[in-house]
Amino acid sequence: MTEIETYRALSIAPTQVENAAPVLFELIGDSTEIGSADDNAIVLANPNVALHHLEVRRVDGRDHLLINLSERRRARDLTWFKYRRGDAYWCPRHGSIARLDARGWCAKCRTRRGSLWLMRPLTPGDAFDVGRAFRATYLVPERANQTKLPPRQVPPRDAFDRPRKIAIPTTAPQIATQDLPTDDSNLWRWQPAEAPFPIFLHQRVNVDVTRHARQNRDREVGGVLIGEVCRDQDGHLFVVASHAIKAEFAQESRGQLTFTHNTWLKIHHTLEAQFPGKLIVGWYHTHPGWSIFLSDWDLFIHQNFFKQPWQVALVIDPSLDRAGFFVWKDNQVCNPQAPVEPFRLAEVEWSDIARPRVRIKLTDPHGASKVK
Repeated sequence: MTEIETYRALSIAPTQVENAAPVLFELIGDSTEIGSADDNAIVLANPNVALHHLEVRRVDGRDHLLINLSERRRARDLTWFKYRRGDAYWCPRHGSIARLDARGWCAKCRTRRGSLWLMRPLTPGDAFDVGRAFRATYLVPERANQTKLPPRQVPPRDAFDRPRKIAIPTTAPQIATQDLPTDDSNLWRWQPAEAPFPIFLHQRVNVDVTRHARQNRDREVGGVLIGEVCRDQDGHLFVVASHAIKAEFAQESRGQLTFTHNTWLKIHHTLEAQFPGKLIVGWYHTHPGWSIFLSDWDLFIHQNFFKQPWQVALVIDPSLDRAGFFVWKDNQVCNPQAPVEPFRLAEVEWSDIARPRVRIKLTDPHGASKVK
């Protein structure tokens, strides 16, 4: 039976990288612990990797941050001690506390020893630090409580290596200078006059995403585009999408695709293992029977998780055999209701069906040519 749920997530990005593309952590269940490891990785609940810096706990249908103020004081992090409306405190010795005293401690305690906890309600858009190198933003899309999501599929225990963590780059990507790859016959070039930069799409990407779309005409599916971002000799950006990674463990329905935190874990695991040095240059998803556009939910994903000015969105409608790119221009998604210069899949898809090859053997033992 389909149930109505609220989609909640944390968008986490390094603090010292300008316009860094964040990583999504979907909040599932009543408690999610998050920490920051020494190797610049965000860590899901795993005490073998790093101490947890905070916990997101769901109480009475609302998410709260649960913070150990004593630990934060020892770390000389005083940002949590400024009272905010809705804050609640709990002292292990005296229970619930309405407000702290002038010292920032339980008014009934005569000593500063022991724990003191803050429970702070979260509202969409709230941002807070995770360790010293990352910042998280709490995200709940508008009308999310009216969105019907299918029952969750729990991945197998061995789906990911342990510990479960995502390494987030803490330096800006290196954008190399090189000539446009116009001499590579495997690359199809998309560059309408209104586009801020050209996109080069490899033949294998066209085949993979089109086959993925056509094999799932009853629901939305998608994934990410992997490749490089470069500058030409005149300093202009261009993007090369050389591979695609399917969004496994995603929530797929007739009218919506949701990237879960398990989806991101799998994507980053595959990226690091199979495509070292490559970047996530965008994402793709399908609109079976819905035409080519970015819905409010699609914009929510693109604006929060594909924020780099060179990251693109590719939307495919297999029922129309059409697709279209959406790009950033002047800090906005250009024409989200209609793509710039949509194209038929056949124009960029060299071969969706394996064709038999004709081989010519130039000579044979009898001196005659043969065709196989």
